[in-house]
Amino acid sequence: MSDEPDLESRVVAAIRHYRAALDVAENLEREDACAHRALTSTLLDLERALRGEAAPHLNNNLFETGSTAVARSDKTWADLVEATARLDSARRTLAALERQLGYLPKVSRGADHK
Repeated sequence: MSDEPDLESRVVAAIRHYRAALDVAENLEREDACAHRALTSTLLDLERALRGEAAPHLNNNLFETGSTAVARSDKTWADLVEATARLDSARRTLAALERQLGYLPKVSRGADHK
């Protein structure tokens, strides 16, 4: 079959693309978890500041820290949503190519995989 080598190379490329998309999504999941921890760690201090229990000179710093944590979490979440969409697209492409080829070729995690 003359199309098989081309199709196999397309499947290999799709596998590499999927792996790259998965790496991005995994890294963003870790970043999201870190941003979430940073946000939740400030909640108690922010609550004290709102009740007036924190030193007044710390209030601005606490609110700025909280605002930064929220912005970081929002950005990471938006990036994660986008990365998840790319990952799903890569998965669907790979599945369609695998159905055409009938198998998944072995692909090393060589130099082109970070």
